[in-house]
Amino acid sequence: MQTIPNGMVFDDICFMKKIEKKDWFIAGLDVLETSGFQKITIDSLCVCLKITQGSFYHHFGNIDGYIEALMKFWMDENTKSLIEEADKRGDAKGKMEALNNMVMTRSQKSEQVIRGWSFANAIVERYVRKVDDIRLKYLVQLREQYGEDVKTAKLSAMLEYACLTGIQQLYPYLPKVEMKELYELFYSKNKKNK
Repeated sequence: MQTIPNGMVFDDICFMKKIEKKDWFIAGLDVLETSGFQKITIDSLCVCLKITQGSFYHHFGNIDGYIEALMKFWMDENTKSLIEEADKRGDAKGKMEALNNMVMTRSQKSEQVIRGWSFANAIVERYVRKVDDIRLKYLVQLREQYGEDVKTAKLSAMLEYACLTGIQQLYPYLPKVEMKELYELFYSKNKKNK
C-alpha cells in the first residue's frame, strides 16, 4: 500500500465509491427526516455518505450551493414530478385522485422540517414559496376544470392546501392511513357543499 497526501492510502482511493449528485440529495432529505435541518452540514453529509469533503466541494462549492441544489431537487421530486404524473390522467377528477394518492403515500417528514427551516434560511424560504405557488396554481387549474369560477377555485384551493399543510404540521406522526382518511373526509365534505 502506498501512502499519498492527506494521509489516504492508495487502496482507499481505488475503492472509493462513486457518489452522484442525486446521492447527495437523497442523503440530505434523509438527514432532514432523521436529524433535522441543523445537521445539514458538510461534515454530517460526508459522514452519512462515507466520503471525503473533496467530493462535496467538487459538486457544490459551499453549503449554500448545496442547499440551493437540495431545495431544487425537493421541488422537482415532491411537486413538479407529482404534477407531471397527475397530468397523465384523463379528466380533472382523475388528476385530483392521482395527485391525492401520491401525496398521501409519500413521507411527510422532510416537508415538515423544510417548512420549519424556511423560517431560518432565505434559500429554503424562497423554495417553499415557489413550491406553494406551483401547487396552488395547479389546484386552482384543476378546480376550474371541475367547473368552478376563478374566485371560488382559488379560495377552495387555498383552503384545501391549508388543510393538507396544517395536518402535516399539527400531526407530524399521524399514520399515513389516518392522514388520508382526514384529507378524504375534508375533500368529501367540501364536494357536498357545492
